Amino acid sequence: MKSVRTLTALGACALLAMARASAQAPAPPSPQAVPAAQPEDDVTQVSELVIVAHPQGPALWRLEYKGAEMTIIGSVTPIEQQQRWDRRQTLAALEGARLVILPPTVGLNPIQVLALATANIWRVRTFGDLEPHLPPDLRARFVDARNAAHQPASRYAHWKPAVAGELLLSDSRHQFGYSMGKPGTTIAKIAKSMGIPSRVISHYSMNSLISVGTKLDDKQNLACLDDALTQAKYEQDHVADMNDDWARGNVLAVNARYRLQPIQRCIMQVPGARKEVERAMTEAADRLWAELQKPGKTVAVMDMAWLLPKDGLLDRLKARGATVNEPPQLAAAKAETSDDDKD
Repeated sequence: MKSVRTLTALGACALLAMARASAQAPAPPSPQAVPAAQPEDDVTQVSELVIVAHPQGPALWRLEYKGAEMTIIGSVTPIEQQQRWDRRQTLAALEGARLVILPPTVGLNPIQVLALATANIWRVRTFGDLEPHLPPDLRARFVDARNAAHQPASRYAHWKPAVAGELLLSDSRHQFGYSMGKPGTTIAKIAKSMGIPSRVISHYSMNSLISVGTKLDDKQNLACLDDALTQAKYEQDHVADMNDDWARGNVLAVNARYRLQPIQRCIMQVPGARKEVERAMTEAADRLWAELQKPGKTVAVMDMAWLLPKDGLLDRLKARGATVNEPPQLAAAKAETSDDDKD
């Protein structure tokens, strides 16, 4: 059953990461301890922030089409469990909304996951221990990372390197207090308290993702593990800064810090992966467009990895005829950059 939970978690991470279009170069990481306390959300809480000339809070894109309205709240992952953000813009966007659309989830029940894991288990598991078979430098980094995550070697002993790396990254995020579900889960709670229904944009099967991932050779497996370890270190250094930028709606800074998730780099090594990326992006754009055809007001929470790339969700919706109004914070930042270029 532990194997089932692992594959489910990895599938969820993959779905969120698959649409990122370009990587950012990693900065030299250094470990940083973060308290692991994780209190329940207070959906009425509004952080105390200094009021400035432009709106505070996460960036919001406002779309219109033939009288229908959609507000898209940009999100990032991971996000600190205790991350504070000014929720006034979000509450205003939710007022009068008929529906909240949440990011995709893995659509398999435990029985289906168990069957899928059993069918593919020999492709992602090994008979020997993992660590003794790793190159010395990679082994040392792996041991440091799992010690930082407070996990024993036995937890990863029989997984192939790519899976072990993603599992360790997930453990690291848990240890350092990072969430893969927020802010979507928080906004869903707020919407529920306001009597607004919420619906995930789609439920994807893990079958195609696991099928692609099982085709990795030994060299690719080690490369994937290396990526996962780099990401874990990078997050310890930079997630707090990225989350603060997100909370202030600083889109340019978020985009500069927002790194390609290692599971996407890993899967993209295999033929057929790009087809899955395009399928997921097309389905998400179709679902948002369908809601924008309906009268009234809709709110969507979408990862910026899906929104910002060229030919991402914003570009696709605009190409279909939607009017896209960018966040005031982004317009102000672009104006400042333009002024700086003229000096």
